[in-house]
Amino acid sequence: MSDTKFAAWTVAESPITIEYSLVVIEEIRHAVAEGFQRLSRGGIEVGGILYGTREGRTVRVLAMRPIACEHARGPAFLLSDKDRVVLNQQLTADAEDPHLAGLISVGWFLSHTRSEITLSDSDLELYSIFFPAPWQITLVVRPGRGGAMRAGFFVREADGTVKSENSYLEFNFPDRLAGVLDRSPSSRVPGERRLNVMPRSEAFQSTMGAVAAARRELPPRELPAPTFGQQALVHAPQFLPSPPPRKKWPWLVGWAVVVILAAVFGLRYWMVRPTPEPISLSVVERDGQLHIEWNHAARPVTAATHGTLVINDGSNTQTFALSPRDLTAGNYNYERKTGDVEVRMSVEDSDGSKVQEASRFLGRTPVRIDQNELGDLKKKREELESEVQRLTRENREQQDKIEQLQRTVQIMQARSAN
Repeated sequence: MSDTKFAAWTVAESPITIEYSLVVIEEIRHAVAEGFQRLSRGGIEVGGILYGTREGRTVRVLAMRPIACEHARGPAFLLSDKDRVVLNQQLTADAEDPHLAGLISVGWFLSHTRSEITLSDSDLELYSIFFPAPWQITLVVRPGRGGAMRAGFFVREADGTVKSENSYLEFNFPDRLAGVLDRSPSSRVPGERRLNVMPRSEAFQSTMGAVAAARRELPPRELPAPTFGQQALVHAPQFLPSPPPRKKWPWLVGWAVVVILAAVFGLRYWMVRPTPEPISLSVVERDGQLHIEWNHAARPVTAATHGTLVINDGSNTQTFALSPRDLTAGNYNYERKTGDVEVRMSVEDSDGSKVQEASRFLGRTPVRIDQNELGDLKKKREELESEVQRLTRENREQQDKIEQLQRTVQIMQARSAN
C-alpha cells in the first residue's frame, strides 16, 4: 500500500504546482487507450473528474472518476444537455462518496485524439462552468501509436485567463512501472484483478487505500522549476520518495472512522440539500423566431429570486435579466440574426445557490430585408392596388356603356321591322 509513487509538474510561469499519483495516471492511460481503440480512425475522446487536495499553490491529484458522454455529436468529447445534467449530479454525488472522503474536485481531464494539446472553445466552456475555481486544473492527453501518450496541464492565471493555445510544459506518460499497479506473485492477493482495462468501481476501490495513505503520509513539496531553452519534453516527471512501511491496522481503524463520519454527515447533507432538479432548457424555432423554453415548475426555477439569459448570436452577445414573473412564464422569444445561437440560462435562489444550463440552435442564416427597401415595396404595392381599382371602375363603366348601346340597337332593329 505504501509503494504509491508520485510525479510533479512545476513550471516557473505557472501559478500552480501539480503533484499527481502514478496510479491515477495509469487509470487515465487505460481510459484514454480504450476510447482510442473504439473506432478505427481516431477512436472516441473521453474525460473524467480529478480528485485530490490543495494546499496553497500546490494541487495534488489522488483519484479520478470518468465522465459519462453519450457522444451525441460525434466522437469528440462534446457534452450534450443530458450529459451536462448527469455531470452536475455526479459532482454532487461524489462529494458524498465515502471513497472520496477528504478529497475535493481539483479539475478534470480529457483526451484529444484528433487535435493537439490545446483547449478548444467547447473545452474552455466546460472548464468555466463545472470547474470554475482559480486553482482547478485541466489535463489534456494526446494518445499516439504503440500506447505512447503525451499530456499537458492547463491552469488559470492570476487574472482568471487561461493560456489555451498550448500547455506551459508537455510531458510523456511514464512507462508502466511495476511499483504502480503490479505486485510480485507472492504478494498479490488471491483472486485480485490486474488493471488492464478501463478502471471499474472494484479497481478504483482497491487502489483508494494506497492513494489515501500516500495523501496522509506525503505532505506537498516545492520542487525545482524546469530549465527552459532545451529540447521539448526532456524533463521527465520527478519522482518523490516512497514513505517507509507502516503498520496496517492503525490506518484501517482511522479509515473506518472516516467512513462512518462521512456517512453520517453525508446523510444529513443529502437530506438537507437534495440533488438539483434540471431546468430543461431548450431552443426551437417558430415562425422565424427562437422560442426559448424551460420547465417553469422545476424547483430551482420556483425558488429563484432572479435569473439571467445570455444569448450568443454569432459574434454578438446579449444578456437579459429575468424576474420571478419572467421565470414563471417558462419561455422567452428572440429574433435571431445568425444561424448559430447559443443560449445559457442561470437561476439563483435567496441562499446564493445557482443552477445553470445551456442549449444551442444551428440553422440557416435568416434573410434580412432593408427597412427602406421594404417601405418602397409597400408603397409600390399600394400604388398598384390603387391602379387596379381604377381600372376596375373604368372597365365597369365601359361595360355599362356597351350594354346601353346594345339596348339601343335592339330598339332600332325592332322599329325597322315594323
